[in-house]
Amino acid sequence: MSLHAELLKQAKHLAMRESRRPRQASLCRAVSSAYYAIFHLLTFEASRRFVKDRHLLARINRTYNHAEMRKVSREFMIGHCPRAIGAKGSLAMPPTLMNVAKTFVDLQEARHEADYNLSKSFTRQEALAIVRRVEQAFVDWSGIRQDDFARTYLGCFLLWDKWDKER
Repeated sequence: MSLHAELLKQAKHLAMRESRRPRQASLCRAVSSAYYAIFHLLTFEASRRFVKDRHLLARINRTYNHAEMRKVSREFMIGHCPRAIGAKGSLAMPPTLMNVAKTFVDLQEARHEADYNLSKSFTRQEALAIVRRVEQAFVDWSGIRQDDFARTYLGCFLLWDKWDKER
């Protein structure tokens, strides 16, 4: 099983761990694991566009930056591509890709809340809703992963600044 699939499974397990009164530690870790599931899905997919060897793949995987991925995802979630690809709003981006990008952005924010905001409490329902969003993003991704927009999205994690320059 892939790391991203294991993280998603772990997130669900943590959200359901205590039957009566879930501990905040379990719920916060569920939210964090759900974010890392989508992060690792996307970095794995992007890295394997370059190589198949798992050792090289792991080294390339280390080059992705959470802030850059967020910046790219914020653009894609509203249908914007870098300038070199096409004028903003001029191409019809698949809604499922926009959902994957929005899920990434929203989950990164939720993870920051879960990991750093000690006054934030999650309910089991909130944690499970987050897990379901990531599960849906996994399904959406599997349906579009070969689409040119999806490949462009992955490439933008490393190339946005070069592709978004005015020429």
